[in-house]
Amino acid sequence: MKLTKLLALLLALTLVFTLAACGNGNNDDPSGSQQGTNAPLNREDDTSSTENQGGTQSGNNNPSNVGDIDIGSIMSGNGSTDTVYGQLDEASKQQIISDLESEGYDVSFGTDGSMTIVDPDGTTMVQKADGTWVVKDEDGGEGQIGGDWPDNEFTKLIPKPDFELFAANTETDSFSVAFTSATIEQIKDYAAKVKAAGFNINEEVEDQEVMGMVIYSFTAENADGYTVEITSANGTSALTISK
Repeated sequence: MKLTKLLALLLALTLVFTLAACGNGNNDDPSGSQQGTNAPLNREDDTSSTENQGGTQSGNNNPSNVGDIDIGSIMSGNGSTDTVYGQLDEASKQQIISDLESEGYDVSFGTDGSMTIVDPDGTTMVQKADGTWVVKDEDGGEGQIGGDWPDNEFTKLIPKPDFELFAANTETDSFSVAFTSATIEQIKDYAAKVKAAGFNINEEVEDQEVMGMVIYSFTAENADGYTVEITSANGTSALTISK
């Protein structure tokens, strides 16, 4: 991988992590939480009336906050929540359906404890039973915020990492994931495991220091024509597998 390409990727990922951290801080703010409680749908363009806001509060028969579903936050990659909406009582679920459908969203709850929200533009947002949010577009792409290591054709090619998954994106021809809590040494050890798993063709490794920041990257192909790229710098790590 060219150094400029690597630096651009790392800078982009660092920005994502920074924005996500800011978003999490806002969600923890007491005033922000109260605002989410008052609004049936917390969006930047939300113009819900006070009467509707009151309806959301009165319809909440569960101690968990029903009115804090922030669609904009989910779409921007900050969709984690302590509330698993599919596990709320039926009255609360019906209130969610009513509130979101009034904004043009289709809402349904699965028997497995999941909740599915379909945006008017066709984007599908699913909160799994473990609280993980998955965003799917009409072209087959799927983005995941947090949660478990995905099971797909790409992840079957490599060992499951021990790092915390920050976000993942699956397309028809590629899979990308960003990690947290992984040191460069851990990434190097993991790259060795990926190499042992068959990614040992046209191998390229960069391991250098740029402006005081240690940058590491590993790129290789396997016999089936898949390419893996592993990068790490300044506490940000990412992996991409492409056909």
